[in-house]
Amino acid sequence: MSRILTPTNGEWFDELKAVAYYSETDLEKWIYQHAKSLFPHHYVIPFKKEVVSRVTRKISKPDFALIRHDFLDWTMVEVELKRHTLDHVLGQARVFLNGEYNLPEIAKYVQIKFWKLYKKRVTLCRLKNLFNSGSPSILVIVDEYTEDWKKELKKLGVKFGIFEIYKNARGHHVYRTFGEYPEVYDKEAHCRPHKSIPNLIEVIGNFAFTKIGEGEMVYVSYDEYLTQWCLLKERRRQYLRFVGISNPLTLSHSDTYSLYRDKFNKYYFKRS
Repeated sequence: MSRILTPTNGEWFDELKAVAYYSETDLEKWIYQHAKSLFPHHYVIPFKKEVVSRVTRKISKPDFALIRHDFLDWTMVEVELKRHTLDHVLGQARVFLNGEYNLPEIAKYVQIKFWKLYKKRVTLCRLKNLFNSGSPSILVIVDEYTEDWKKELKKLGVKFGIFEIYKNARGHHVYRTFGEYPEVYDKEAHCRPHKSIPNLIEVIGNFAFTKIGEGEMVYVSYDEYLTQWCLLKERRRQYLRFVGISNPLTLSHSDTYSLYRDKFNKYYFKRS
């Protein structure tokens, strides 16, 4: 059983599914309560409209629609419990991947939701253009990590996110999240390992580290890891030196990564 210790007060939080029962509806509620933190670049719309598969004619209902703040991308979210079968999850994902989305109907539905949830007026034309621009990305969020789910969903091109719930003796909750939650990047650079110095990478091009000076720490997310690096500068070149014991990035000469910054000045590595 996983546990979380908060060092400021010495309290332990136990993984909720090990000590109590909760439903998929409960999981959806917790995710929605923290939607602004989980999806800072998106409007989050509870979405309970039927989607019909063009291939099998099977019908499913997603749980949320994510609409990017610039209205250039959209994602359908399915919330699942680990105790459900993988076949069930894959079946749901295939429906949304091959779904028939009734554009006039869902545009009107989402328009009403925007006003109700955000007091924001969005034209039907703008929503129809978004939904007509391409199929949505699909994100499955589950309450426990499992390698076989990740592997099989990846084969379908479906993103996989984890949302774990922990509870202490006083009934307070904390949450642990990781995985492929959607991000919107403001800046990108290519990175390559230094030829002779281990745990040192060069940041290629004109990449600005906002409010971070030479010798200061840069925190960069990579998969489920938060890594720490020291920013170094030499002759108009920028380097990041890993600070820690075990570097989750493999840095042989053939390994390359992209470094991203979002509008909240958070940094991310992705393998190129």
